[in-house]
Amino acid sequence: MRKLKVNDFFCGCGGMGIAFQNAGYEIAGAWDFDKYAVASYRENVGDHVTQADIKELNHTQIPQADVWAFGFPCQDLSVAGKQRGLVLKCQACGAEIEINPEEYTGQTFCPDCSSTDLKAASRSGCFFEMMRLLEETQENEPQNMPAVIIAENVRGLKPFLPVLEAEYKRHGYTAHIEMFNSKWWGVSQNRERYAVVGTRDDLNLSFEFPKEQHEFVPKLSDFLDKNVDEKYYIPDEKAKTIIAQALEKLETLGKCHACITPDRLNKRQNGPRAKAEDEPMFTLTAQDLHGVIVLEEGVDEEDLKAEICRESGLLDPNGCGKTLRVGGGNSLTKKHNYQHVLVCQ
Repeated sequence: MRKLKVNDFFCGCGGMGIAFQNAGYEIAGAWDFDKYAVASYRENVGDHVTQADIKELNHTQIPQADVWAFGFPCQDLSVAGKQRGLVLKCQACGAEIEINPEEYTGQTFCPDCSSTDLKAASRSGCFFEMMRLLEETQENEPQNMPAVIIAENVRGLKPFLPVLEAEYKRHGYTAHIEMFNSKWWGVSQNRERYAVVGTRDDLNLSFEFPKEQHEFVPKLSDFLDKNVDEKYYIPDEKAKTIIAQALEKLETLGKCHACITPDRLNKRQNGPRAKAEDEPMFTLTAQDLHGVIVLEEGVDEEDLKAEICRESGLLDPNGCGKTLRVGGGNSLTKKHNYQHVLVCQ
């Protein structure tokens, strides 16, 4: 039997590529527009990766493969982004077209000039660039059409799932959709992702998603080094600046006891604002504040600071941050990767 092949679009640092390699696939081609992602992919997966903008690719640059995998950009769908959605730009008149999933029936065209020459205007709109490549391949090299296509994206994709289903159907594929959480797959992270698999109708393929196991969730401490080189520590002066900036921001918050996004009415991550000891940790982001500790009246700030220093190792004796790390034993962090900010009421 021949080895199955996969094309890895929006390949990033190699998450999809490594998974397919582990499943026995050969990677025919891989593309990403970010030079650092390409460099990481080359180290993690292989030299078959190319730095390229999906909007500039055409069918002649795409080798034959049984599967096309594309974790298209999530920035315009994620709760951590601006949620711009799927937006296209007419190349004829310059008008922008926002895809309304409640009204979408397929075959998008410009409402101003009726042109069908559209390009992605939002990063998440690059989904339609994949549909364009499918169309070009079907018209010019139908023998190279993939048997299976796989899109992956964040929970925020949910309103647009009917759009993906319609596009899959329009291009001759049946969509199979499932939400997975990485914590049930051997990863110490609570990260939900949709998998949208399309099987080609003319091949009469059968497909069934694997079943999640809900028995074991690994801890972050299972993966982290116990001893970290000093070069990875945050310099004291930089840590002081970060803490000062956080304190200034928190001055407007009033009383709060949250461990995530205390200044946001709507949280960017699902789940309670504070995690219990054995719950999976939030995803660390630049937008969310994690592990905010608010001092109550009558509690001495220096005493608490010293206690955190002694128990968690997150602060040095002068109150400066060292590095994000996992606590152990009876530490205040108790196997959670919290970044602590001290605030007085």
